[in-house]
Amino acid sequence: MGEDSKLYIIREEILSDSLKKTLKVKELLESGRVKTINEAVKQVGISRSAFYKYRDYVFPFSKFSKGKIITLSMVLDHMPGVLSSILDVVANARGNVVTINQSMPSMGVASVTISIDTQYMEMSLENFLEKLSSQNGVRKIEILGE
Repeated sequence: MGEDSKLYIIREEILSDSLKKTLKVKELLESGRVKTINEAVKQVGISRSAFYKYRDYVFPFSKFSKGKIITLSMVLDHMPGVLSSILDVVANARGNVVTINQSMPSMGVASVTISIDTQYMEMSLENFLEKLSSQNGVRKIEILGE
């Protein structure tokens, strides 16, 4: 990447089919489910030239988040056990809480900011965020930074 290159986080829904298929080829190769690029591109249904065109420019978010500290902003219902369930998810994923800050509850909700070291996490960041989002009392989660 050049010195002036910028990185963006883009939701999967708006990616072109070629970019999605390039990610799938990379996933197949990394997992060992296929041995060659030829085998992977045939299985996914993308040309080798399209794969080579995009392979160095598209990566899953988890590729950059593993082993780093991520900061999450959350809006939680003000009720007993909500923050505790969040911390249980972090612990069960083998994440390590670095900092935690909670605002005073107002109108039934509280804002919480948590920085988590992901170095030893045993699940993808996507699955981790889904698990957090599904906890009772979690209204909103945003990634503030890495």
